[in-house]
Amino acid sequence: MKTFKIADREIGGDQPAYIIAEISCNHEGDFDEAQKIIKAAAEAGADAVKIQTYKADTITRNFGTRPKGTIWEDLDLYKLYDKAHTPWEWTKDLKDTADEHGLHFFSSPFDETAVDFLVDIGVPVLKIASFEVVDIKLLEHMAATGLPIIMSNGMTDYLEMDEAVRTLRAHGCSDLALLHCNSGYPAAFDEANLLTIPAIEDMFDAVTGLSDHTLFVENDTYSTPMAHITPVEAVRLGAKIVELHLTLDRDHARSLFEKNKGGFDWPFSRNPDELKKMTDMIRHFEKTGEVTYESELERDVAARTHGSVCFQPTEKEMKSREVRPTLWVVEDMKQGDVFKCAAKTREGNFDSIRPGGGLHIRFTDFVEGRKASRDMQAGEPLSWDMLQSAGKE
Repeated sequence: MKTFKIADREIGGDQPAYIIAEISCNHEGDFDEAQKIIKAAAEAGADAVKIQTYKADTITRNFGTRPKGTIWEDLDLYKLYDKAHTPWEWTKDLKDTADEHGLHFFSSPFDETAVDFLVDIGVPVLKIASFEVVDIKLLEHMAATGLPIIMSNGMTDYLEMDEAVRTLRAHGCSDLALLHCNSGYPAAFDEANLLTIPAIEDMFDAVTGLSDHTLFVENDTYSTPMAHITPVEAVRLGAKIVELHLTLDRDHARSLFEKNKGGFDWPFSRNPDELKKMTDMIRHFEKTGEVTYESELERDVAARTHGSVCFQPTEKEMKSREVRPTLWVVEDMKQGDVFKCAAKTREGNFDSIRPGGGLHIRFTDFVEGRKASRDMQAGEPLSWDMLQSAGKE
């Protein structure tokens, strides 16, 4: 079985599952809250904590777009990310806190400048979020660091996942883990399709795991939480990494969300006691090969998570796909101006940002250096008719 090391910890093979607590925006803009989540993760038995490294201007632009069809559809995308991001100046101190509590600390970068920042901080691994799987230029930059990479596959079809894996390996990534993921936010137990996990291992020769967004048995009413089920079943099926969102108080986060004050990830975030229960059950299974559920409903839900091998997005994930990054014009341009990508330096007139609607990011190198066919304004998704034909002046 495939293995590699994250810092001093071997991942995969016969090793215990590597459990990652994602802080995301659950700190609610409060540094002390972020520290408390790290401490709670350690007490609940996690191996690592993760944040997300972006700024509103590196993940999107202030174009007034809204993520329709998602739980955040009433929110302006730029304002959402401006409120939800983790300030970069916290990063070193949060890493120190994690170190003090025996946890690995790392992050998901959302542009090339974030990658460089995290490398300078000294993270032992990088994470590719599901939305960024299509950002081929970002993947190339991450692979070139030589760090181990963990990638989630939410929303992807097989060809997108295959392109991402080939890109990473071609640009220097030798230590790779692939996490099966449903990016439904929250995801339904019936759509977990955990049988995909051993298929990923066979098809891609990588350490496999789960990035989980299931939580409620009744997703329509957000009731009957069973936060431990999907991760435990994933480990039974061979997952060697489990990633999930952690909050200190989901009820409080829900109240913030209902008042439009925060709590953006509440429907798929675990409380510390739920993380502890999950971790204990996983460790018990690893020692004994046994899993004991407390009710017939739990056993039924557990069986439903297995599903089938699935390398295509679910109907709910199709809405999430509309928020994935594509190429956009980010500065006003005149006819004849030369296209320059802003991804690496933050200086340029087009960029890979959320949401969808523009050209695929795989065409970045083709667009770079070509001339604009007409005047255009910042906030237009890039399209083929915006490019002059080769040689045209």
